[in-house]
Amino acid sequence: MAAKDKVANDAPGGDEKDAPKEKVKKESGPMKLVIVGAVALFLAVLGAQVAAPILTKMIAGDPHAPKKAADGESGDEQQLALADAPAAADDKADKPVEPALYVPLDPPFVVSFAEKGGDTRFVQLTLQAMARNEKTVDAIKTHAPAIRNAFLFVISAHKVEDLETLEGKEKLRTDMLKSANEIMEKNTGKPDAIEELYFTSLVIQ
Repeated sequence: MAAKDKVANDAPGGDEKDAPKEKVKKESGPMKLVIVGAVALFLAVLGAQVAAPILTKMIAGDPHAPKKAADGESGDEQQLALADAPAAADDKADKPVEPALYVPLDPPFVVSFAEKGGDTRFVQLTLQAMARNEKTVDAIKTHAPAIRNAFLFVISAHKVEDLETLEGKEKLRTDMLKSANEIMEKNTGKPDAIEELYFTSLVIQ
């Protein structure tokens, strides 16, 4: 009896039948993990492809959107400034030029030049100043003594032979205009008040 019981207990009957089921369960566990991982990877790649253009647009910004306003200036203020800029340019273009007003600086200037050989030469110059408004004309007349004084020194600083050339005459005219506007700015606070100086007569003897 003991031998039969031993044989019966050693027989693999029920355990062998359950073994394949346990093996299938053990093998199906890793397969599920692989499938879940593959699906998750696919979804991640798909999500990245969809999200990439949106993130790029958010970072780069809308190219058609108005530019960021400068520091201390709101977007509305910037748009108003841009809207006003063409209008301001048009106003300048449409603004008529004021008529030229001429002021004779009489009497004529007479300056003597001592030559090396002991001879004396003379330069007689008559000129007029040009401005664009009555206030400047009145200021030129008011400060004419200071302007004439400066002109005598400017003429004396040039050489007679230089004044006989076109380039020398133009250089004298430019220097006199600069000197006159320096006096006008000093006395009136307005630079370049005199727009031009014109020689109406220049005689060299």
